[in-house]
Amino acid sequence: MSRGRPVADPLSRRALLERAGLAIAVLSTVGAARRALADDEIKEAGKIKQTDAHYQRFPKGPQRCQICLQYAPIFPQGWCQFFAAKENAH
Repeated sequence: MSRGRPVADPLSRRALLERAGLAIAVLSTVGAARRALADDEIKEAGKIKQTDAHYQRFPKGPQRCQICLQYAPIFPQGWCQFFAAKENAH
């Protein structure tokens, strides 16, 4: 019987590689999830609420979403206060 600190079992190379592989998999999954969340936040940050744009689902005279420079597929016959006609719009 030896006195002093007990000797810890040495970590085998196989166990070390398995743990390292698991750690890499977990970290890459967490990183991918964070990137996806950040991408969604960036996409939403550039949008204006329909109420803030005074959006309506019907055109204002000849002005309608379908011929607007800023058209995002909402409703082609709609209108908002940020209307700006495309060049050569009919």
